[in-house]
Amino acid sequence: MNKLPAKQKGASAIGTIIILAVLGFAIFVGIQYVPQMIESKSIGSVLRTMEETQATDRVSTVVDARNKVIKLLQINEMNDMIDHFTVEKGDGGIMISFSYDRELNLIYKKQVMKYRQKVRLR
Repeated sequence: MNKLPAKQKGASAIGTIIILAVLGFAIFVGIQYVPQMIESKSIGSVLRTMEETQATDRVSTVVDARNKVIKLLQINEMNDMIDHFTVEKGDGGIMISFSYDRELNLIYKKQVMKYRQKVRLR
């Protein structure tokens, strides 16, 4: 009596290596991108705080707004971002803008990530 050989189950060595390579690349990019995302969310939080506290703790001059943003950045331990924002007075009120670039290394090329956020205080 001839029995047919049982079919193999499971992943091959090449399939496992490909899966590990893709997973490794995703982790490599994630390790670089997650801190940038957290930094961007923290900047957004600082700007939202400025906007929300405008009703109770009103800033009317550029100097006051700049000092308040610096204080919020120091509270969030983001002292390196002090050089990346501008405060301008315009027709509609005070405009606070953050503008900075970060580099994301994708092994085959370096991608520049541009971050721009702004809020207008009335």
